[in-house]
Amino acid sequence: MKGKILIVEDEPIVALDLHQEILQMGCDVVGVAESADEALLAVSACRPDLALMDIRIVGSMDGIQTARLLSSLYGTPSIFLTSYSDETTIARAARAMPYGYLTKPFQSGELKATLQVALHKAKLDARQNAAHHTMARTMDGMREGVLLLSAEGRVLLMNPAAEVLSGWTMLQAKGKLMTEILKLSDSNHRSPKLLEHREDAVAVEEFGWTLSQPGGGSTLVDISQTQLANYEGQHDGFVVTVRDAAQRVRTQAIEETLDEAHSFDQTPTAMVQLDDDGRIVRVNEALLHDTGVKAESVLGRTLTGLSMDPDPRIAKQLMHMLLQAGTFMATPRPHSVN
Repeated sequence: MKGKILIVEDEPIVALDLHQEILQMGCDVVGVAESADEALLAVSACRPDLALMDIRIVGSMDGIQTARLLSSLYGTPSIFLTSYSDETTIARAARAMPYGYLTKPFQSGELKATLQVALHKAKLDARQNAAHHTMARTMDGMREGVLLLSAEGRVLLMNPAAEVLSGWTMLQAKGKLMTEILKLSDSNHRSPKLLEHREDAVAVEEFGWTLSQPGGGSTLVDISQTQLANYEGQHDGFVVTVRDAAQRVRTQAIEETLDEAHSFDQTPTAMVQLDDDGRIVRVNEALLHDTGVKAESVLGRTLTGLSMDPDPRIAKQLMHMLLQAGTFMATPRPHSVN
């Protein structure tokens, strides 16, 4: 058994006995404190894995108050030592969530077993806390809004991006239903079907929903939902991701434009594209190749103007190709991106 132990005990003889026993068990004693102030200094300097805390110590704070302070400031857990076993003392100690409780006088075997269990739990909790901190840092750095929800759909955690998109702070949103935080609707004022428990646990994605914010603004967003399960495979909550849809819409518009341009240029049929005023803004290779006319000779002109051109290749051959059955003349389709 290994571990760094801080002894908080104001009776020197008891502290010395504890010191010797702990060393014999294979642990290191990183300090001995008699008061809350000494305990805080010791923990700050040595960062023990565990504190053996007498409930009655000298100073303005007792051991229970000191244990809470060590836990909140440094995450240091405590085992309580006390000569008192009355219900009031035990109830106060329990609220501090100690890793053990030993009533004096106790046997070496009791101390060893309690230390061993507590140190093992402390290591597991430290790993879990480190994993939670890593997850929190990852969530904070994400551009997408992420909400961790209970099985009932109440907000447990929300990253900064979700705060910006929703218009709610984590403090305001915690404990509220997701439907209160994310006001989602489509053009028909319908809401997406989210937070429905599914036996297959397949991720659900919803695209192009309007997210209304408390201040009156709105954003077009895409939503994805992943169902969580506990160790027994039972439904335990949801992770909901909210993404600003503007980039997706822009990308789709660009891809559609590129696809349209590729089809226009590669088709073997002679084609021109007209603007809203009927002027030619684009011609494809098939038209130029079959007539021998250069693009600059027709761009910006109307079909009426082409029909009256003195060059017979334009007025007759080109116009014949454009007006013959099966010829397609494309009109630009504007893309709007919010």
